[in-house]
Amino acid sequence: MTKAKFVIGEIEKHTIIVNKNRLLKYISIEVDGKKVIKEAYFTPTPKKFQLEVENTEKHQVEIETHPLSATTITVDGKARATISGKPS
Repeated sequence: MTKAKFVIGEIEKHTIIVNKNRLLKYISIEVDGKKVIKEAYFTPTPKKFQLEVENTEKHQVEIETHPLSATTITVDGKARATISGKPS
């Protein structure tokens, strides 16, 4: 399983955690400790998730994953992180 944790926001902070398990073929995404996505993927095509994270600050978060390669996380149109897809 690979995992990425990062914080977005200037004034209002939000913690996003992305877990990707290549062996069990699923991805789960948490925002501020609340699981918002837990989904299996069995197709060899990339899958894209789009989240809007907001209270007072609004952020567009896009997570694109591929079962056999890296997962890319983009926040407000800027690349934020890449998960290699290799177990840690």
